[in-house]
Amino acid sequence: MTQLRSEIVIIGGGISGLAAAYYLEKEARANGLAIHTTVVEKETQLGGKIATQRHDGFVFEGGPESFVTRKPEAWELCHELGLGDRLVGTTSSGKNYVLHNGRPAIVPTGPVSLLSTPLLSAGGKLRLLKEPFVKPRTAASDESLGSFLRRRLGDEMVENIVKPAIGSVYLGDVDGMSVQVSFGRFAEMEQKHGSVVKGMFALMKERSAERKTSGEARPAKKPSFATLQNGLMEMVETLAAQIDGEILLDTAVSSLQHNPTQAQPYTLTLSDGRTLQADVVVLATPTFVSAELLEDVAETAVTDQLHAIPYNPVTTVNVAFNRSEIHDPFDGFGVVVPAAETSRLLAIEGMSVKFPHRAPGDQFVLRAFVGGQADPELAERSDEELIKLVRQELANIFDITAEPTQVHIQRWLPANPQPPIGHLAMITQIERTLAQELPQLYLTGAGLRGQGIPDCIRQSRNLVAQIVTDLQTKTEALA
Repeated sequence: MTQLRSEIVIIGGGISGLAAAYYLEKEARANGLAIHTTVVEKETQLGGKIATQRHDGFVFEGGPESFVTRKPEAWELCHELGLGDRLVGTTSSGKNYVLHNGRPAIVPTGPVSLLSTPLLSAGGKLRLLKEPFVKPRTAASDESLGSFLRRRLGDEMVENIVKPAIGSVYLGDVDGMSVQVSFGRFAEMEQKHGSVVKGMFALMKERSAERKTSGEARPAKKPSFATLQNGLMEMVETLAAQIDGEILLDTAVSSLQHNPTQAQPYTLTLSDGRTLQADVVVLATPTFVSAELLEDVAETAVTDQLHAIPYNPVTTVNVAFNRSEIHDPFDGFGVVVPAAETSRLLAIEGMSVKFPHRAPGDQFVLRAFVGGQADPELAERSDEELIKLVRQELANIFDITAEPTQVHIQRWLPANPQPPIGHLAMITQIERTLAQELPQLYLTGAGLRGQGIPDCIRQSRNLVAQIVTDLQTKTEALA
């Protein structure tokens, strides 16, 4: 009996959608399943929030500029794609700073710098040292990230150091954000070990014991953050080239219909008038886009919940200068800006310090973030207004008054999801409802269980395992 081919349509050509297509094809080959994938992307290029621009020897990133290696998924995928020798780690010299009274103050990294930092009072320093002795929260339910951090580290540490750092990444308010989604690993450490510090020591001890038992040598140390020589779009381009199925660019899905009496129950109408029939649909889109696509087929409670997940806008402004015209170049990976400071920036990244290969040797690049939950309208300002604002801030903070040689502006309106308290439970319930009402329709992406590049890859890889199991079950039932 000839096995019928399953048509799988993936809506969204960001890293989540591309990873889903790649792993689906890989696992289908391994399990003898006949599938055909189609990735539908409304923009003219793939990548979603990954937006690399290359010209005149510069590699500008408009979205994420690297990925964390502690979460292994992106690092492993790059090696699997043959990009291992293209990976570039951060330099070891970079420091992290917090704006304090208008000037960068280095973030303490050890006992000596903790004692001398102006970012914490004597009381704040003592409170931080008490973390191993703070009683853990007994309730297993979700709480805000702010609540978790204040309990463990104290208000001063949160307000002066942690909150601006997290705010520059998530663009939102730590007191409204789910700890289970944003820092679930730390919450698990508290539950298991009673303390984040104790949990980290226990984790190091466990890994050391595992290596001794297995006889494995200590693995080569990876950089904390990594990118690719030609920017993160290099991963997107290589991933797309590995996909055997069809990729449709500049094409939106106008409507999604479901008819369970049809052999292929999903009908997708495209913006060019074509229709696609599918056995399986994967929504690898922001949650508000998924809500719009589901409006005609899912119950209102599901679409309302997906619509309600907050997203905050941000604009990134890369500014390059002649290095010779800067008296004292910034030596750090970045500066985050607490709400108490007068600066209207969220953060500034030292792109030339973090990854020197991204610009010619005589150039120095900084990247400013504006907008976020605190000042959303700022992200929508004109190019002229943004350049003027950023230049003034760089003059105030770093005394940089030189004329820029290059400026690259990227707007994300909206940008990052801010998962609210109880987010994971809500997503789990949405998925259960969809599985009952719309079998073989799945969700993946940054708005679900983590928004970093490794998080998106992990979610899509896990989803593929579920899809393959469901396809095998269906194939066996028809046999």
